[in-house]
Amino acid sequence: MIELIDEKFNNYMYEFIEKICNDVGPRESGTEQELQAGDIIEEEFKQFCDETHQEEYVSSPHAFLGGIRYGAMLVCVSIILYWMSLLIDLNIIPLHYDYSGVFLLISIILIIFTISYFILEVMKYHETYDFLFPNRTSKNVIGTIEPKGEIKHTIIFSAHHDSAFEFNTFYYLKRFGQLIINIGYIAVGITLIGILLKLIFFLLRIEFPTLFFVFGIIFICFTPIVAVYILFHSYKPVLGAFDNLSAVSIVLGIGKFLFEHKDDEKFFPKHTRVILISFAGEESGLRGAKRYVKAHYDELKNNGTILVNMDSIAKKDTLVILDKEPGIGTKHDPTIYEPIYEIAREINPKAKIASLSFGATDAAAFSKKNIPAASLGGLDLGTELVPYYHTRFDTPDVIEKEALGQMAELCLKYLMKLDNE
Repeated sequence: MIELIDEKFNNYMYEFIEKICNDVGPRESGTEQELQAGDIIEEEFKQFCDETHQEEYVSSPHAFLGGIRYGAMLVCVSIILYWMSLLIDLNIIPLHYDYSGVFLLISIILIIFTISYFILEVMKYHETYDFLFPNRTSKNVIGTIEPKGEIKHTIIFSAHHDSAFEFNTFYYLKRFGQLIINIGYIAVGITLIGILLKLIFFLLRIEFPTLFFVFGIIFICFTPIVAVYILFHSYKPVLGAFDNLSAVSIVLGIGKFLFEHKDDEKFFPKHTRVILISFAGEESGLRGAKRYVKAHYDELKNNGTILVNMDSIAKKDTLVILDKEPGIGTKHDPTIYEPIYEIAREINPKAKIASLSFGATDAAAFSKKNIPAASLGGLDLGTELVPYYHTRFDTPDVIEKEALGQMAELCLKYLMKLDNE
C-alpha cells in the first residue's frame, strides 16, 4: 500500500508530545494544566480546521478513583468489627451478646457500601457517588473539517489530553499489581459472604465458633491485600506522553495531513465531515466523552456519526483494535472495527483484534449509547503490563515516531475508504 505519512509528519507529532510535556507537564483532570493543554491543542486545530471551539463541563473527577482508599479502609474496619463480634461470642470481650450482631450489621453495611462504590464508580463508570467529591471544570476541544461536496458521512477521530495519577501498585508491584486488583475483589467478596453467614447464624442463635474463627484468620490474611488498595494510586499525575498525548498528536497529524492535501482529490474527503476531538477527563472515568455524547446525542444519531478513538500508542509492533471493553460492559461495532482491522493488517501484519482486560476508553462512552465506535491503541493489557502504563516512566522517550505515523496512516486510509462508499 502507498505510505501517506512521512518523516515530516512523524516529527511533527512527536514534537507536539514533547512540547506539552515540557511546557505544561502532567495534566490531572479538572486542573489548570489540563485546560492549558486544551488551549494549545485548539491553537493547533485552528491551523487546519474550518471551525474550532471548546465545550466546558463540570464533573467530580476524584470520585472515579478517589474513593478507593476510603473503601479499603472501610473493609479493614469491617474485619475489625467482625473480630470484635467473634471475641464477644468467645466471651473474651465482656459485652452483651447483642453487640455481636450490631457489629456484624455495621460491618456488612460498610462492605456493601464499598462494593457498590467499586462496581458503580470504578468498574462501570457510573457517577453514583460524585456528590461526595468536589466539582471541577474541564473542557473538550473540538475541530471540524468540512468536505468538498455534499455531506454523506461524519466521522470523529478522538483522543484525550488529561493524564493519570501514578498507580503505585503498577510502579512497585509490576504485573503482580495488576493481579492484586482482581485478588482484592475476590477477597472483599469472600469477606462479605463470611460476615453475612455469621450474621445469619447469629439471628438463628446457632453457634459455630470454630468455623467463624477460621473465617477470621482468612480475613486477617486478606488484610494486606486490601491494605494495598489504600495506596493504590498517588495523587501525583504522570506526564502522560504514551497515555495519551501520543493519540492526541495523531489526531493533530490527521488534521495537518488533510490541510496540506486540501486540493488533492485523492486524499481530501469529498463527502465526509471530519471532526477532531481531544477529550478531557478520560482518566477520571470518561467524563469528558460522556458529557460530549450527552450534549450531542441527537446530532450524533441523526447524522449517523461514527467514532474512531485512539489511546496509548508507543511501539510500531503493537497495534491493537478493540472489539469490546468487558469491564464497563460494552461491545464495539464490527462494521467499524473489522474494516479498520483489514487495513491495519496490510500496514502491519502484527495488528490484532483484542478485548480490553482492564479499564475503559472514550469509545465506550459512544458504544454504550449505540453510536458506532471503535478504539485503536498500542496497549494489550491481556498479555503485558508495560512499565510506562500509569507510572512515572510514561515519558516521550518510550514512543517510537513510526508508531505514530502508522496509526495516523491507518486512520487516513479508513477515512478514504469511508469517503468512497
